Amino acid sequence: MKKLLGIVVLGLLICNVSFAADWKIKNKWKVSCGIVDDESLMVNGKPKIKYNSKNEFKLESVVFKLDKGDIGSCPTDKKPGSHGGYPYAGRQEITHRLPVGKTIFETDIYIEGSPQHRSTVFQIHDGRNKGAPPSWIGVGMDWKLKYKFPKGECSPKKCKKIKTAFLKPGEKNRFKASINYQKKLKSLTVFYYLNNEMIAKHIDVPLSKKKTDGPYGPSKPYIKIGIYRIGETGTTSFAYNNLVIKNKKK
Repeated sequence: MKKLLGIVVLGLLICNVSFAADWKIKNKWKVSCGIVDDESLMVNGKPKIKYNSKNEFKLESVVFKLDKGDIGSCPTDKKPGSHGGYPYAGRQEITHRLPVGKTIFETDIYIEGSPQHRSTVFQIHDGRNKGAPPSWIGVGMDWKLKYKFPKGECSPKKCKKIKTAFLKPGEKNRFKASINYQKKLKSLTVFYYLNNEMIAKHIDVPLSKKKTDGPYGPSKPYIKIGIYRIGETGTTSFAYNNLVIKNKKK
């Protein structure tokens, strides 16, 4: 009996080790476009002031901060007529290549400061130049979470809000995106969670059929986090703490 019990325990331990080994931690980030100033991007508690589009870095926490009037460094941020009637866009973001297979992105999000008409919080992009990216989540003036995906490419049954949720200043929230990206299918599925409750889903969203460009090469999807806003009313900061990205191929 003792031998049998020992075999069962050993078997469970082996299964747990095997399960843990399936998931691999990913942590290679790049700055998107550029750096606004010496306060706009804090990585692991230190300001990041030098920009190189090829340099990658690891992080555990990151804080994005933009003051009223701060304009992003992407060429389109200064382009009139591109921002829903607003003269410019404020932007400070970083990117991570999306691995093939199943990926979990999880972090504590803490917001401080003034609201804006709209700002990105998290998105998966495929490098397309026009229209909404495959999966986008952000906040409005009332801090209610909003969602975007390419119009006409995902049915209301597959892409929909499950529950109304907010990311209000002064409140810590655990945010999670469970992602399935299969290169051969050329599509994405994302389930969004806030404090362990599902809040939205984007199922089988097709990637662009046209050849696109991005920080990781043509038609290679990637994660973007940070502030990308229009219609700001003052200084705002987004903190992403205890950030983890893990992936398994199958």
